[in-house]
Amino acid sequence: MPSFSIITNDMNSKHLPVMTILLLGTLSNSCTQQPQHNTDTVSSAPGLLSATNKSAKTDLPAEVVLSKYEGDDAFSHSNRTGTTYKHQHYILSYSEEDEQSEWVGYELTSAECRGKLSRDGFLFEEDYAIKTGSASHYEYRNSGYDKGHLAPAGDMRFDEDALQESFLMSNISPQRNEFNAGIWNKLERQIRQWARRFGRIYVVTGPVLKQEGPKTKLRHTSKYKKRETTKITIPKAFYKVVFDFSKPGREKMIAFCIPSDTPEEADIYDYVVSVDSLEKITGLDFFNNLPTKIQSKYECRSDVALWKSDR
Repeated sequence: MPSFSIITNDMNSKHLPVMTILLLGTLSNSCTQQPQHNTDTVSSAPGLLSATNKSAKTDLPAEVVLSKYEGDDAFSHSNRTGTTYKHQHYILSYSEEDEQSEWVGYELTSAECRGKLSRDGFLFEEDYAIKTGSASHYEYRNSGYDKGHLAPAGDMRFDEDALQESFLMSNISPQRNEFNAGIWNKLERQIRQWARRFGRIYVVTGPVLKQEGPKTKLRHTSKYKKRETTKITIPKAFYKVVFDFSKPGREKMIAFCIPSDTPEEADIYDYVVSVDSLEKITGLDFFNNLPTKIQSKYECRSDVALWKSDR
């Protein structure tokens, strides 16, 4: 069984402004920002995060501070309703009320992207590290939804344990097949290209679970062939944040927020948002162990041109 540890179950937020997400149309407006002419800017041992990361001085140059961050638990993120756990190859915040993770974070390197292991033979399994119990793969039976990876299996093909961890149900959210096999897969492949190009990046990914009013829950067919309602929330959108901190002085961030009914042929760059705006949508504070000055520098915009260039 993969190793794990619980990091914290305390909420750690900046009391972000509230953005109400009532209808998919509203969320789509929040999640959709179209770049213009490719130049638009849209404004590993288990355990606790290191004291070095948490006590970084804000008056140091960005390149000096960021050089100290390394590994899957290099950066921390706030919990809205979840509890943070660390597995061997990623960290996550598991939301019991939604029966899925509100975020999963991990470092991805160019060497890891060269992994060639096949996912054949790997099975979905419950995550017994979750104190309250994770969802079960049986709860997706005849639900009409895929078991969609948050940290993709394609990013974990460098190691058998890593690949098996990607099939833990704490790393799974319900996704429409067209979304899972379409634009979500397209974005996952693009992120691996960035990891190969830049050398190493950090990825945070998850469903948008913050919303007002009753949440839609996944229904499935039980072993007694009865339709039952689970605790699993069906998200209206999914997000990814990518941080390239591989070269001092040339760091950059980009974020995507994609409604779950987005057609397969859609362009991923039509859903670029700033990290700051994504934090308002999700109610989460990403990279909250970075000095505030550095967070402000990189989270206020997503410069598409920098990600499309060969920098």
